[in-house]
Amino acid sequence: MATKEYCRKYRHLKRVFESTYQKPVSDIFWYRLTAQLKQYLNFSVERRDAELIVRSIANLKKSHRNFRVNSDNFSECWQLFQHYYKQKKHITCAEFLADLAQQLDLSQVSRTSRYNWFTKAGIPYRHEKTYSTSDFALVAFQAVKCLKSRELKRVDNAIKTINVLVVR
Repeated sequence: MATKEYCRKYRHLKRVFESTYQKPVSDIFWYRLTAQLKQYLNFSVERRDAELIVRSIANLKKSHRNFRVNSDNFSECWQLFQHYYKQKKHITCAEFLADLAQQLDLSQVSRTSRYNWFTKAGIPYRHEKTYSTSDFALVAFQAVKCLKSRELKRVDNAIKTINVLVVR
């Protein structure tokens, strides 16, 4: 049985999510989201950083319509997001891309795709402009998500090609 304090925090977190997401959400949506957060992120309503996690997830859902906590590549995206979000320093866009290239293979990514990551994260790309690393966290999330979806497309295309060859 949930305590009054737990219920109060649960409702407060829902209001925080709705204010960040800028749309009301149904009770069942909120229930399912918190269940997924508990399953994949060891989330708890009583945690001190629960509000920060809820705000982060709301920002991700707001900027990426089809964002799913339970997707296959979410944990890798979330780890890189947290890596940059927890850092407390300021770097330029060029330094960020150089750092990101050490963690991900960006050799096959076009310049336009890189700019799109910044645009989708709400940060205009300026080579020498300095931003907080926490601002770059969403860009890193978008980069991993894009690279993983490209990998899946390549695998799907390879499977289709193999199936065509087998059928012949």
